[in-house]
Amino acid sequence: MSNFLALYRRAIWLPALGVIWGVASLFGIIAGPFGSAIGMSAGARALFWPLVIGTGILIGAAVRIFLRRTLGVRNPWAEAVLLAVLVAAILSWPFYMLTVWLAHDPELPGFGVPHMASYIFGLSIAISVLRHWLVPKRERETPKPAELSRLGMRLEPDLRSPLVRLAVRDHYVDVVTQTGRASVLMRLADAIAETEGVPGLQVHRSHWVARDGVQGQARENGKLVLKMVDGAQVPVSRTHQGAVEAAGFPAA
Repeated sequence: MSNFLALYRRAIWLPALGVIWGVASLFGIIAGPFGSAIGMSAGARALFWPLVIGTGILIGAAVRIFLRRTLGVRNPWAEAVLLAVLVAAILSWPFYMLTVWLAHDPELPGFGVPHMASYIFGLSIAISVLRHWLVPKRERETPKPAELSRLGMRLEPDLRSPLVRLAVRDHYVDVVTQTGRASVLMRLADAIAETEGVPGLQVHRSHWVARDGVQGQARENGKLVLKMVDGAQVPVSRTHQGAVEAAGFPAA
C-alpha cells in the first residue's frame, strides 16, 4: 500500500493537471454541455463540473498505476486508450446519475450514458497526451545517470528515486525506493557496495537502510527496530546495535 501511495502522489503531482482541472471545470460551468446549462442552476453546475473533472483525474491516476505496475503496459498510446476505456466504464454511470439528480430531470433531452462516456473518454485521452508531451521535461528534472548509484541504474526509470532500504529475500535483494520496489538477483554485500554516495548503514545481516529513509527508532518486545518512511519496521541485530545508536536516529 505504501508503494502505491508513493506512486500515486508522484502521478498526481503534475502542475498541468491543476490547469486542466480548472479550465475544464470552467468550461463546464459556463458552457453547460450535455444539457446541464438547461437542467442545472449555475450553483449546481459550479458544484457538478469541478467534482466530475477532479474525480476523473484522481481515479485516472490510480488506473494508470494499475495498468503500468500490475498489467505491465508500457506503450504510451496503448496505455492512453486502455486508461480512457476503463475510466469511462467506471465513471459514466455514476456521473450520469449525478447529472440527472442535480438537474431534477430523469430524462434529460439529448443526453445519456453514452454521451457522458464519450466526454470522459475524450478528456482522459487529452490528459494522457499532455502527460506524454511533458515526459522529456520531467526526465530533465530527474537524476541523470551520472548522479545515480550503480544500484539505482539497475532499476526501471520510474523507480530511480532516493533509496529507502535493502532487504534479503532468498537469493534476491529487495531494493525499496521512495517510488516503489524491485528485486535484484545479487548478494546483499554487492548491493551495498553499489549504493556508493548514499549515506546508510547495515543494521542486520539481511537489512541495510538509507539514513534519509529512517523515521526513527523504537523498542518492540525489547528489541531495537527502525521505522522506515515506507512503513516497514527493520530489525536491528545486536552486532549492529552500537552503530545504529551512534547514528543518533530520533525516537519513533
